[in-house]
Amino acid sequence: MFKPFPDGSAPPLVHVGRRPVHDRSGAVVAYRLLFRDTAPGAVASSARTTALTQLIVTAFTEFGISELAGSLTCLVTVNRDFLTGAVPLPFAPGQVVLAVDEPFPLDDEAVAGGAALAGRGFPLAVDAFTWGTPQERLLPFAGYVTLDLRGADRAAADDARRRLSAAPGVRMIAGHLETAEQFDLALELGFELFEGPAVGRVRTASRPALSPAAASRLQLIALLSGDDVGIDEVTDAVAEDPAVSYRLLHAAGAAASGQISKVASLREAVVLLGLDRIQGWVTLMLLSDGATLDAYRASVVLGRARFCRNLAPMHDAPPDAAFTVGLLSGLADVLGVPAAELIVALPLADALVAALVDGDGPLGATLRTAVRYSEGRVERLPGALGPRQLIEAQLGAFRWTNRLLATAA
Repeated sequence: MFKPFPDGSAPPLVHVGRRPVHDRSGAVVAYRLLFRDTAPGAVASSARTTALTQLIVTAFTEFGISELAGSLTCLVTVNRDFLTGAVPLPFAPGQVVLAVDEPFPLDDEAVAGGAALAGRGFPLAVDAFTWGTPQERLLPFAGYVTLDLRGADRAAADDARRRLSAAPGVRMIAGHLETAEQFDLALELGFELFEGPAVGRVRTASRPALSPAAASRLQLIALLSGDDVGIDEVTDAVAEDPAVSYRLLHAAGAAASGQISKVASLREAVVLLGLDRIQGWVTLMLLSDGATLDAYRASVVLGRARFCRNLAPMHDAPPDAAFTVGLLSGLADVLGVPAAELIVALPLADALVAALVDGDGPLGATLRTAVRYSEGRVERLPGALGPRQLIEAQLGAFRWTNRLLATAA
């Protein structure tokens, strides 16, 4: 954990976020990774900026870009230290676009640094772009430009887009889309890329529903989250889902290869594989079959589940139960239903119900931390949580989710 700075201020409480960038079809084509010091501007100092830079370097030393964004383009928010070359970039060119939205002066040194980085294969993304400002100096090196459509009228937004369309090699992102009206305007004006909470809400206007198979698997996941679940009970539940039964028997047969006796029953398969592995497979089958959720929404749900599991030791909560709480909370969010409604028929332990419905207990505290941190509301987190712990827990969740979904692709 970071020590206080000499001026007495606390180390930076950093929000690490991952936001999707969608194309016109609704597919996720890029991610934006953000590292933000949430301290008010009045206490931001050179020491805090240096500490934030160190956090970014440390994060990417342990977590590679491909582990956090898969094969997609990754827009990484950078500060002046990186742009000018004062601090070397902790990743290789090819997949990364450097997003510039920090309120630092775009003087000759910063512009020259941007040009040098672009020449090395790091195109820039100029965020919240406004004509008639020093940002124009970065356009020759930009691969992306984001226009903030909040509060913009149609004529002004159209004029900005048309002028930018003359910039060679620049792809325009309609950013900060918070309402359906803003998203509709961006579509009408011909933007090709979109970013903001309204995109996800509009794309899920026809609310997905759980299929009978998905509902059955959700019941099985809830059963597996119990502390005293028995092998026979799990075997009976698995037997009710032919697809799960087949996958477990196939996997158990592979695991038993070379042993004296082969798997002779579904119960033997359950015993051989173990409840933890079964829970993981059933979770993946629930979220990745495409009938209930697309790949991006599955990643959101799995990411919250794993983030909760990673945070659990910080709240003295059981990790397996925290994973289930995060899974059910995330699933309720993407389905657009209250958690209490989603879990009404599930055989959950009282502690899980209390966490999901009322936010009570260590599991409830774990879930609150995960949700608040993911939404950037880090000023309301418990003070005992260190910035590095939170970053590692969040980025570790991104990495785990990408790896898991890659195995199902």
